[in-house]
Amino acid sequence: MSSIVLRPLSRSGDPFGLRAALFAALATAALAAALLFAAPVRADDSPVRDLQGRYVGIGPARGMQVEITDVGRKPAGKFHDSNGVEADIGGGWKEGGLEALLNFPGRPVFVRMTPSALGMQMAVLPLDPEGKPLREQARVLAFLREGIETPEQPALYQDPPKRAGSEIDPDVFLASYQFWPPEGVANGFDNIGPRYRTILRMFPQIHADVLWKLCQAQTQRGLLAEALRGQGAGCADIEKTVARLQSAGRFSDWKAAVDREIGQLMPAVQCSRGYIVKESVCGPASQRVAKAATSLETLGTLLAQWR
Repeated sequence: MSSIVLRPLSRSGDPFGLRAALFAALATAALAAALLFAAPVRADDSPVRDLQGRYVGIGPARGMQVEITDVGRKPAGKFHDSNGVEADIGGGWKEGGLEALLNFPGRPVFVRMTPSALGMQMAVLPLDPEGKPLREQARVLAFLREGIETPEQPALYQDPPKRAGSEIDPDVFLASYQFWPPEGVANGFDNIGPRYRTILRMFPQIHADVLWKLCQAQTQRGLLAEALRGQGAGCADIEKTVARLQSAGRFSDWKAAVDREIGQLMPAVQCSRGYIVKESVCGPASQRVAKAATSLETLGTLLAQWR
């Protein structure tokens, strides 16, 4: 089995501005952390104890594995590529993450690993033979802690939209958004149009779950402000609630509640678009929407129920 080594950045500094290039490039790169909730960035360079453990890749990282065995001042671990490449992980701590250079033969890669509630994300910035960053190839790979299962993708699933301003079926959005990274959710929420954004707002558990993703996105901030208007809570409240549920092992309860509401709303959406015409389905579905429209439930009152 081939082997490579992750080594720390030189103490002489960062001559090509790799960290700045990484963050700048990733601002427009497609994020892969569909089920992950990023941890806050820390200002100090102390070891990140939460990174210790074994991780398995999802999405584009499927087949990869990372094991962090030592989270002391000199971190250590193993990286296993989907092609059978094994790497010893070294590097160093920087602002809440582990940073290192991964030396593939003839192609070094700068990586930054940071913890998240359900696992870890690895930001990747390939370098040219001279060590200069290839910004257009930057990406983020998502890893789940070993033992955490992911749900199967539904039949209506589509990949996340890469841009706003187009159109996506609302039933596709409902079936897919939980698997999308925050930027994809932000684009999709824009693309379903104001009519269906209003309908989603009537179902507070779905709305809260979508807002959780919107709060993490770097785009569509105006759309986020509109969605939060009159809700009696903000992004900090959502993030605090979700983090508490994750820490208590109750995040699956949150997601189960989301799935129940999606099951209630999906027939109404498909009836409104003519995909379902049976009165036995559309009649009750219409009644559920009418009842939801008269509800006084808001994001604030919903979050209070999860305390």
